[in-house]
Amino acid sequence: MNKNIRFAIALCALAFFVAAAAFENAPRAGAQNAAAPQNAPAPRRPLTPQEQRGKAIYLRSESPSGKEITATVSDVDVPASTVTCAGCHGLRAEGKTEAGVTAGALFWSHMLKPHTHPTGRRHGPFDEAAFARAVRNGVDPAGNELAVAMPRYRMAPEDLADLLAYLRRIETETDPGLSVGAVRVGTVLPTKGPLAELGLAMRDVMSAYFADLNERGGVYGRRVEVYVAGAGADAAETTANARRLIEQDGVFAFVGGMSAGADRELAALAGETETPFVGPATLLPQTAAPLNRQIFYLLPGLAEQARALLNFGANNPELKKGRVVVVHPETELAAAIAAAVEDQAQKAGLRAVVRQSYPRAGFDAKQLAAKLKGTSADALFFFGTGGEEVALLNESAAAGWTPNVFLLGALTGANLSASVPAAFKDKVFIAFPTVPADITATGFAEFRALQQKHKFEQRHTASQLAAFAAAKVFTEGLRRAGQDLSREKLLVALEGLYDYETGITPHLTFGPNRRVGAAGANVLKVDVDKKEFAPAAGWVKAY
Repeated sequence: MNKNIRFAIALCALAFFVAAAAFENAPRAGAQNAAAPQNAPAPRRPLTPQEQRGKAIYLRSESPSGKEITATVSDVDVPASTVTCAGCHGLRAEGKTEAGVTAGALFWSHMLKPHTHPTGRRHGPFDEAAFARAVRNGVDPAGNELAVAMPRYRMAPEDLADLLAYLRRIETETDPGLSVGAVRVGTVLPTKGPLAELGLAMRDVMSAYFADLNERGGVYGRRVEVYVAGAGADAAETTANARRLIEQDGVFAFVGGMSAGADRELAALAGETETPFVGPATLLPQTAAPLNRQIFYLLPGLAEQARALLNFGANNPELKKGRVVVVHPETELAAAIAAAVEDQAQKAGLRAVVRQSYPRAGFDAKQLAAKLKGTSADALFFFGTGGEEVALLNESAAAGWTPNVFLLGALTGANLSASVPAAFKDKVFIAFPTVPADITATGFAEFRALQQKHKFEQRHTASQLAAFAAAKVFTEGLRRAGQDLSREKLLVALEGLYDYETGITPHLTFGPNRRVGAAGANVLKVDVDKKEFAPAAGWVKAY
């Protein structure tokens, strides 16, 4: 590889290393919204908890209580998720006709009126008891059988009450941040402190991208307006700033930005308020069950990269038979990565796994190397930072212990490729979220054209490219969602992205059960003779 390629690889890692610093160490200043709404949004009452539960049942046949919901169609029992209310009656309960079958509107104001249907069937208005009989037994208020295509559902009484509560509200429910001519979005970025320049660099890109989009007519005639919530001094303040954009400024979604150490808190906020977050940069995507439908991460976090690294190593027959040691500093981030490796090792059938931690401020490479040599491990997964890996490699070589070593590029020192001892030839492997081949000539030319047109400074390029990619993915979601936009339609549209090419990231694939677009890592090795990185395995999946 030439120097330009080595630089590009380092650049790709840099964005994640900076994010790691933000997560672990950097002080962050208070919030500062970069823009205030020109016209305050109309007051909007959020859904009550009961209405939110009913919405989950209506849209996806999901019971937030965890109770089972099943359905019978033509005497065949099926999961209710295959025949949702919204699937036949529409996302807004407006009613629709498909394949000659008409599913009527479910607005409660509509159901409170007597009806004569085109088939001649007549009935009086629904009440709560009549609605329950229709759902469970398939009969209208007059006792007439409903169409055979109408499923008969079995659900808990409390779930049925939640569904009814949502149907009473659905006719007047509107998603925030939407008007005929605009969609309002937010982003979380550092605006003060040591990361302020990085935040400004990312904001420059997003402002330019959406300004350019708006000049071309927006998406279905809607302009995209961007508002910034400043990253706070801690997770609570960052989350409060984001909440203000949702509750006071009425944003439709969040695009790009940085989680800034508030990963769990922002994910919880997204779920609570049903606000989509598209492409936030983070080292720890929140992917635990139950899946948070609202968040779409573009690039793999460190846990996903570590899982991919383990999968790569597990293909080595020697590792399957030998011992694996996982070493990390005593920090929340490193512990989460190590736990992911342990979990993936179990899935891969590697049983002899030892985990070793060391105090964050107490790293002693010589002492640690001696201790690790005593494990007789054949593979070392090391998640220290700031050049600790080079010190450990040198001390391990001096001690005569040279296992296969697996590292994360985002955590290694800048001069790793030139510092690996000769004793570790062909034994040091590194995972990167992106490599130069991910940035196509067309993709980078598009970025440069935007930069030249809007005259923003190109700096913190990897972070700027991440913001650029998030804006592209969000815009693609808007286009696929259609003119009758809603948050739910945006989520469904993004779930349909398959092998999507941004031109500046690995190809992205999302789905109903997948929220990391590039779930894996590129695995490289250190060529100790040429003192540079070399291909080892290409893209390796995390799961």
